[in-house]
Amino acid sequence: MEKNFELPHVLTASDICQHLNISKSKAYELFKVEGFPVIAIGGNKRVYKDDFLNWVESQKATNKIERSM
Repeated sequence: MEKNFELPHVLTASDICQHLNISKSKAYELFKVEGFPVIAIGGNKRVYKDDFLNWVESQKATNKIERSM
């Protein structure tokens, strides 16, 4: 993915929606998908960049993203 260098080390819902070109509500839905690598910091949800990119690659291989939401 060409945008990797633009992503911060820890991603927010806004970072994810920009990277995947989805709405913020869809990004929050992803946080609830089983197997999505979300971490909770207090009431905030974050995702480590490397975990997120690995998850996207695994979903791309099986085209599971749409079916899980």
